[in-house]
Amino acid sequence: MFKRMDHVAISVKDMEKAIAFYRDVIGMEKVFDREFSEGMAKLIGVEGTRVRIVHMRLGDSVVELFDYKYPPGREPPPDRQQSDYGLIHIGFIVEDFWGTYQHLLDHGVKFLGEPVEIRPGVFVAYFHGVEYEVCEIREIVKS
Repeated sequence: MFKRMDHVAISVKDMEKAIAFYRDVIGMEKVFDREFSEGMAKLIGVEGTRVRIVHMRLGDSVVELFDYKYPPGREPPPDRQQSDYGLIHIGFIVEDFWGTYQHLLDHGVKFLGEPVEIRPGVFVAYFHGVEYEVCEIREIVKS
């Protein structure tokens, strides 16, 4: 039986850039960094697989970064939208929504649109991560 969600994984083009983004901008801690070959080859069914995997942790949540040396990755469609099928964003709960929003702007983060009070006391904004992922900041203000 399922107990809880454990992590979200992203395949990245530039591991060091991804680590720096999740560490320096989001505030996550690198807690795991290893290379895999034979076991991953069996797991994904591609002989010759070589991949570096890094775990970035924030509280109980983990973003798992994959940097495949083989097989090579493919670019997502350049016109990919938030409404396309599949994983569409990684959500982060924040305190001080507007301060966090400004922190992201100060680090050159690009937002998809404007921040919105989606319902009373719930503030949300979507932004582009370091690769092709979309991330969300959300604060629920208790009244």
